[in-house]
Amino acid sequence: MLKSKVDEVLQDVNKLPAISSVVSKVLEKLQKPDVNIADLAQEISKDPAITANVIKLSNSAYYRASKPIRTVQEALMTLGIKTVKEIVLLTAAKGILSQDLNSYQLEAAQLWTSSLLVAELSSKIVQHKKLKIDKDLAFTSGLLCSVGKIVLAQFFSPVMMQLKADLKDNQEPFPALEKKYFGYTHMEVSENLLKRWNFPQELTDVVANYLTPENSKNNPVLTSVVHIASILIVVSGIGIDIGGESVPISPFALSQTGVTEADIETYFVHIPDLQAGLADLLNV
Repeated sequence: MLKSKVDEVLQDVNKLPAISSVVSKVLEKLQKPDVNIADLAQEISKDPAITANVIKLSNSAYYRASKPIRTVQEALMTLGIKTVKEIVLLTAAKGILSQDLNSYQLEAAQLWTSSLLVAELSSKIVQHKKLKIDKDLAFTSGLLCSVGKIVLAQFFSPVMMQLKADLKDNQEPFPALEKKYFGYTHMEVSENLLKRWNFPQELTDVVANYLTPENSKNNPVLTSVVHIASILIVVSGIGIDIGGESVPISPFALSQTGVTEADIETYFVHIPDLQAGLADLLNV
C-alpha cells in the first residue's frame, strides 16, 4: 500500500524538507516565559542568512521600525520578540516553500504568494473580529499550511497524476482524495513535519486541521481563522492547485470566529490590497 511508502519517506530525515537548527532552538527558547533577549539575539546570529533577513526586513516598509536597525538585538528591542520570531519563521518558510510543485500544478512564486496571503489575511481577520488571538500567531499559523504538499509532490508524482484523472469524475473534497491515494492528506504530512521540527503544538494543530477546523483540539478559533483565509485565497485564484475549490467554507469556522457573509465579501475585495502590501515579504 502507498501509505507504507509515504511512511518510509517521513521516517527518512534525508528526504524531508529541513529547517535551520537555529529556528528550532529559537522556538524552544521562546516557549520559556523568562527568555533573555541577549541570548535570543546570540542564537539567531548563528545563522548568517536568518540574521541578514532579520535586519533587512526589520528595516522594510512592512514592519515600519521607528529607527534604523543594524543588529538582531536592536531588532528585538525595537520591534519586539514576537515580530522577530515572525521574521525568523518567514525566512525558514521561504527556504522550504520556494519550489515548484508540478504535481499540484503550482509554481514556486504562486506557492509563496498564496502562503503569505493566507498568513496576512489570517492576521487581518483576527484583528478585524477582535479575537483573543495574537496577530503574529495567526500570521505564522497561516504561513505553513502547504508544507506537506512538498513531500507528496516530490516523491509521488505518478500517483498525483492518477489522482488528477480521478478528480474529473469525483465530487469528494480534495483532501479525501489525497487520503484515498496516499493514506495521508497533505495536512497530516504538514503536521508530521512541524512535529519533527519541534514547532509548538498550537501550530501543528492548525496545519493538521485547517481544512477541517471542527477537528481542531488545541485552538479551534485559530484553526477556523486560517481555514477561512485559506479558502478565500484559493477562491481568489491565487495559488489554486489541482484541488481547485473543492473545500467550501465551514459553517463551524464561521460560528467560531463570528465572521459574516458581509465580512467575507470585504476580505475578498481587499485581497489585491493585501498582496500589494506584501511586496517586501514576497522578495525575502
